[in-house]
Amino acid sequence: MTQEDVIRYLRLAARKSYILSHSGVDWKPEYGPELEQLDQEIASLREAIEQEHKCREKKEK
Repeated sequence: MTQEDVIRYLRLAARKSYILSHSGVDWKPEYGPELEQLDQEIASLREAIEQEHKCREKKEK
């Protein structure tokens, strides 16, 4: 996983967190599709994170 991947993941997670924590009475219709897109991008990066964890576990053994 590259440094850019990590930064991208953190930015996506921060944006999702912001939307979820500030969307109560201020919900905007465009948040729905944006959250779906964020979830998809985060899921694809999660695969890389899981792969990285497996590689690190192998190195530690």
